[in-house]
Amino acid sequence: MRFPSLRTPRAWRRGRRTLVGLAAAGLVFILLDHAVAGAPLFGAALVCLVLLESAQLRSAILEGHRQQYALTQIRPLLGKIPLDLSGWAADPIMVHNAVRLIVETRPRLVVECGSGTSTIVIARCLRLLGGRIVSLEHDPAYARRSSEMVRLYALDDVATVVTAPIAPIEVDGRAASWYGVAYEPFLSQPIDALLVDGPPGALGPQARYPAVPILKPRLAPACWILMDDGNRPDERAIARAW
Repeated sequence: MRFPSLRTPRAWRRGRRTLVGLAAAGLVFILLDHAVAGAPLFGAALVCLVLLESAQLRSAILEGHRQQYALTQIRPLLGKIPLDLSGWAADPIMVHNAVRLIVETRPRLVVECGSGTSTIVIARCLRLLGGRIVSLEHDPAYARRSSEMVRLYALDDVATVVTAPIAPIEVDGRAASWYGVAYEPFLSQPIDALLVDGPPGALGPQARYPAVPILKPRLAPACWILMDDGNRPDERAIARAW
């Protein structure tokens, strides 16, 4: 199995906000603790804050360019029917990375934990290259929406959205929760690529961890795995555990 690296900028933005907050707290502390030299210290601290905010702005602009580049690269796969890009099951940059890996490795079966616009983009790519995608969706309403998009794009022959509500399971001798077994009949061949963008983190700590332990017997020897939000602490811990 291969684990392509994917850093998610959302974690970096949170880190920058934390840094700016700490700097502001430090400024208040300095002013309270060094009242006599307050003016020069205030000026120096203010300059530091401005520099931090400027760095954050530059980073945000760079991130916008990265997002735009990813969308530009996958635009031909979006087709003529408008898609709600605000409802991505995965970050556009992750989808771009997935498409790039699909082009390089030509997987016959892609399994996606989660569904949405990413399902359509990947399915259209697989339509051109051969292969199919099975997307697991725990939310019945969202599964219906994704299935409707699949039918609208006439991708029924290459994309299947499986409604698999979250169910209790046991992983590594511990109680956990993951998708129900409704997906099993659709995985009749080895999984060549696994995209992990679900279940949602609100389900509990390391909610995405069961993906590999549960699906491991079905993974092809050269299967690659791509997980969204890969720079969050939970996801980093999951990747190390895998």
